[in-house]
This record gives sequence, structure tokens and C-alpha cells, in this order.
Amino acid sequence: MNTEIKKQLSVLELSDLVTAIENQEKNITLADLTYDERLEHLLTDLITERQNRLIARLTKNADLKYPNARLETLDCGARNIRKEKITSLASMGFVGAATNLIITGPTGAGKTYLACVLGVEACKQTLRTCYIRMPDMLGHFQTHKDNLREQIRYRKKLGNYKVLIIDEWLNYKVNEKESKFIYELIEQRCGNNPTIFVGQYEVSDWHERLGGGTQADSIMDRIIHNSYAIESTDNNLRKLYDSKKAKKLMESLEA
Repeated sequence: MNTEIKKQLSVLELSDLVTAIENQEKNITLADLTYDERLEHLLTDLITERQNRLIARLTKNADLKYPNARLETLDCGARNIRKEKITSLASMGFVGAATNLIITGPTGAGKTYLACVLGVEACKQTLRTCYIRMPDMLGHFQTHKDNLREQIRYRKKLGNYKVLIIDEWLNYKVNEKESKFIYELIEQRCGNNPTIFVGQYEVSDWHERLGGGTQADSIMDRIIHNSYAIESTDNNLRKLYDSKKAKKLMESLEA
């Protein structure tokens, strides 16, 4: 390809097209293809490259606690859940149905990692995803509790994600104003986009931790009537895996 054309394509932010053309020029196995076949091959490479860049950007912006979480390495046996169930959820059918997921279990049960696996799969399907800890979400609310415009902006931002993962859900009780903010967020997402709730407390404990009353009723109503629950194991996977790492380290030091 002409050097000047390459420069112009780069200026137009088409450097990935330049790379695809250069790779094709170096691939002698494509020399005997027709013009249409080479063009199709070139465009396929370009599409793949741009999709990979989009997925990488979405994964980074999702701010997942475990961005490298993978379905292939998920230890379903240790979590006492069926691999087929998680594989089905990873197809993101629940997103189209706006069905919430509720992942509960004791500390160390691998709930967050499981949620991040689903978050990574969502990004792979180019769905805008966000992971946030509930203390951080409410911390932002408290910081701007006197700024209604910022509250609305932040709530709409969270509400518009195709997949929202709220970790440490209701690990701490909320006050009336925080409960109101949660209601507005859930109301915005209800029937439109699913939310993945990750926490230690069972659903039966949520009403009281939301402050009780009609507002808690409204929040619960919008979450649980279109939801799918995943109860994790009682095993402390963090303790189990950390013990294995420590044992492996000691063996290497003694070798």
C-alpha cells in the first residue's frame, strides 16, 4: 500500500485497517484468492479487531473486581452449583428478559467472582456493564446528598447500564434517604435492564435491612418478582484457595 495513503488512514483513525491490509500483504496463502475473497477476508479481520477492542474497553469500563474471571475456570463443584446453569446464564438470555439475578451465600463463598464471570460474559456480548460495591454507591450518594442534580445524574448513569452488578448488597442497613435513592434506581431499571445483587443476606432479611415499611415493600416488589436466585455453597473458597497457595509456596521454598 502507498505510504501516503497509510498516513492518511492513520490520521482518520483507521490504523487498524492499515494493519489488516499489511497483514494480508504478508500472508502469501491469500495471493491466489479473488478480489472479492480478499476483500471479505480483510473486512472480517477488521471487524474482529474492532470487536476485540470494544470488548476490552467495555471490560475496563465495567470496573469489575475480577476482570480476568473466566467461565472456563469457574469451580462450580466447589460452589455446589451446576455448570449448565451458569453456562445458560452466561448466554445473557436474562438480559433480554430484564430478569434480576440474586447471588447469596456466606463470606468467602465465591459470590463476587461468579458475578464477575457473568460481567465478563456480558462485556463479550458488547453489553454495557458496571460493577459497584453498595458501600461505594451509597458513599457517592452521601457525598452529594444535598445536590439533587448530581444525585439524579448518578442514578440515571447506573440505571442505564445493560447489566448492573451491586456487590455487598445490604451488608449494612440503609437509612430512609438511602432507601429512597435505591428505590428510584430500581424503579428505573425494573422491566428494562437486569441487576445482579450479590450479598450475604437471604432475601427474607432484605425487607428489614431496607428499613421496612412501604418503601421497602416497593423495592422488594420490583426486584424479586422477576428474579432468579443462585445460592452459593457454605464452603469458604477464599480460605480453601489461599491455603492451597500457601501450601504450594511452602513446598517450593522447601524444594
